[in-house]
This record gives sequence, C-alpha cells and structure tokens, in this order.
Amino acid sequence: MLKNKLVVLIAILMSTPVIHATVLPAVDSANLTIETNQSALELRSKLTLIPQFSAQFEQQVFDAKGLLIQAAAGSVKVSQPNQFSWLTNEPDESLIVSDGSSVWVYNPFVEQVSILSLDETVMQSPLWLIANQTDAAWSQFTVSQLGDTYSIKSKDPQALTRQIDMSFKNDVLVSLKLLDSQGQSSNFTLSAFDKAPTLSADAFTFTVPDGIDIDDQRNIR
Repeated sequence: MLKNKLVVLIAILMSTPVIHATVLPAVDSANLTIETNQSALELRSKLTLIPQFSAQFEQQVFDAKGLLIQAAAGSVKVSQPNQFSWLTNEPDESLIVSDGSSVWVYNPFVEQVSILSLDETVMQSPLWLIANQTDAAWSQFTVSQLGDTYSIKSKDPQALTRQIDMSFKNDVLVSLKLLDSQGQSSNFTLSAFDKAPTLSADAFTFTVPDGIDIDDQRNIR
C-alpha cells in the first residue's frame, strides 16, 4: 500500500517529496474559473508542447494540519507516453523509474526494489496526465483553471490523490502541488526546466544492482 501511494505521489511519481506552493486567495469562481472542458483543452495543449522534459525539484510535505513533516530535493525526467525517472538525492536517496509498462521503486538504504504494474493503481493519479495525452486518461479527471494554475481532480472517490495543481510560467511547468486522500500535501518547485533534454537510450530502464532484494508485485491483484 505504501509503495503504491509513493508511486501515485510521483507519478512521483513520482513518490517521496514536495514543494511549497503559494496559497491562492478566495475568488469569485463564476468570474475567474474557466469552463472545465476549456481548461482541460488548454492544459493538454500546454503539455503537448513538452513531450519530454527534465528538471530539478525541491519538495516539502505537510500533514493535514499544515505542519512541515518532510523536505527533499532531486531531479525528474519525463517522456510521453508513460515514461519517467524520479530521483531523490536528499535527505535519502531513492529512485522511481517507469519504462512505460512497469514502475521500479528502488530504495538503496534497505537494499530493495519493488516492481509495480503501470496499472489502474498508478493511473488514478492526476500526475499520470503529465506523461499521457490519451482521451481515455483525461476522461478520468476534471480540470479547472485560475490564471496559469490548473487544478485536476480524479472522478474516482477512492483515488489516493485527490487533487494536483500544475502551475506554469511562460508555458514552463514551475510547480506541482498534490493533495492526498488523508489531507497530506506535497509541494514541488521545479527549476532548471529543460524542454529538450538529451536523454540516453536507457534513461527509463532500471537495472537491478547485485545483492538487491526484488519485490515483484506486478502479478498481485
């Protein structure tokens, strides 16, 4: 369960840390919130312009009471469709890699890698939309917009991730804020954003190091 939640919070994937996002003031939604369908179209258009990217991130995680419980930093690489690498360098090293069909969650400290299917458990996260432009994926979420910030919510009431806010500046993704089903929020600030990174052939391939335990959950229902 914990590993699945980590993957969802990456998509995280991305899965471990976050960035402090600015809290938006209360507004008249009738005047400032764009029609959901139009918002979705605009967001998809922005993401289509970045079929792959790399960036550095800083993350802060807050509990349901707003108390800071974790901070982290690392790097992320994404390539549509469904490929990503999320490396956390601080405070503890961890790596999450999706090759498009399987997700590898590697924790060097405990010398273990868990392997998950890129199935409905992962796909219920709005973060999945960053690496997926299919109509089937987007039909599972609602999108609203306030300025350059897009709020995405899953239509599934059982989803582990309730909402993700994506903020852009000059068509560059600058921050992500995730809210989970228990009220915990993860805020990511992105920097050194590169829309055309040079990615190696094995950028989204995970090779298990010698001596590492393997927990393969791909056939577990």
